[in-house]
Amino acid sequence: MSELASTNIQSRPPEAYKRLMVACFVFAGIALGVGTALEFPLVAVGLYVLGMAGGMMIPYTTNYTLFDERDDTIHQRASGVTLAVFGWLAAIVFPSLVALSTTPHFEWGPVTMTLSITTAVVYITYGLLLGYYR
Repeated sequence: MSELASTNIQSRPPEAYKRLMVACFVFAGIALGVGTALEFPLVAVGLYVLGMAGGMMIPYTTNYTLFDERDDTIHQRASGVTLAVFGWLAAIVFPSLVALSTTPHFEWGPVTMTLSITTAVVYITYGLLLGYYR
């Protein structure tokens, strides 16, 4: 019994474990959103934590290598394109909002201020980390 309990699960191919991880993470996000929308925030957070913890534990239940340098390359490319897309959108949208704020048609509110500050923090963090890793 102890030998069986100490062995990792190997009954499925590595892709099945990756799909299960994604399913756990998607469940966590949906549970958080739905639970919050239905005004059950503690249930939402509890289900979110369970889903995220389940997804993070999956690599420890198998001896398979689930992620390798190909996955790292894909992740780096996706991250770079995401930052570039949002960077270009910010470069177009925020100067437009600044210009519009001089007219009676637009006024900075809590949402647009939060969005602008968050965008600035993301790109300042990126710039600092880029400098650090260089």
